[in-house]
Amino acid sequence: MKFPVLINLLSLTLLCTVTFAENSDSVIRSNDRVALIGSTLVERARLYGHLESSLHLAAGPDVQNVVFRNLGWSGDSVFGDSRAYFGTPEEGRDRLSKNISEIKPTVVLFCYGAGEAMSVDQGWTNETATEGRSADGLETSLQTFINGYQHLINRVSESAGEGLREKIFIAPPPLENHGGALPDQTENNRRIGIFRDAIRDLAERNNGRFIDLFHALGGDEFDGSATSNPLTNNGLHYTEAGYRVLSREIVKGLGYAGPVVADEDDSSLAEFRKHIIEKNRLFFNRWRPTNETYLFLFRAHEQGQNAKEIPMYDPIIAEEEQLIAQARRQVLTGQPKN
Repeated sequence: MKFPVLINLLSLTLLCTVTFAENSDSVIRSNDRVALIGSTLVERARLYGHLESSLHLAAGPDVQNVVFRNLGWSGDSVFGDSRAYFGTPEEGRDRLSKNISEIKPTVVLFCYGAGEAMSVDQGWTNETATEGRSADGLETSLQTFINGYQHLINRVSESAGEGLREKIFIAPPPLENHGGALPDQTENNRRIGIFRDAIRDLAERNNGRFIDLFHALGGDEFDGSATSNPLTNNGLHYTEAGYRVLSREIVKGLGYAGPVVADEDDSSLAEFRKHIIEKNRLFFNRWRPTNETYLFLFRAHEQGQNAKEIPMYDPIIAEEEQLIAQARRQVLTGQPKN
């Protein structure tokens, strides 16, 4: 697999500066609340902080008080299967609606399609209230996916309310061939390309923005050969280096000229990302506590009295948001944090 664009991105020696798009119609604006919704690719972004930090910096110093909330759920589908815990996908959709109603995002980034494209002959949802079954082959699976995606968009839009200004649809990036005992991803990438085209059409029908990560990371040129500069650790899951590249392509896809931060080891940038990662850890524990079965579900009779502690995360998260704002100002302007 050849990644000429990626090689250039990773090998260029850049000045240690930050540049910004001169765009009065900025995607991200002051006081925005940005929700990230998707499956594994989205959830794992919280571990590295590159996506949020890149979007924060690209927005520029004049944009203030932007809050990001990562609602990604590994293994999820457009029907909410993984979010359902022990119930039907409808339970998972209700959970997401509740999350969106609480956050009231003004900007939503959606990223689905890879898992569905990989599983067209296996079945990728437990949803039974749709026409066709996802295990009936590519054509039926694709239509099931698009129908489910549209229902998801409608539900998120309704839960977010009139304040939702931007809907951004991200096509999943390509898979990689690592060789050896790992599977050949040629056919899966072909299918992802087909799903990508459908997602582009869906974005247009919903007046949304479309970011083609599949093309940007070489998916259309995938020839089945082993990846020379892998950005995943197993062909599927992107590494921290991979998320650096993904984040830069998403920033570019939104029309921003920057940021271009050459020294990834710069102390101010490292501290900025550190606070983003910590905020994400706190928020993850807030909305997905490890012992949720005991706190809120069918074993709440055992430890349900401890559920009152979950909202105690909120002021701690708010404090971390302040630290993010201070560190962001340091990166953007060089001004001291205090």
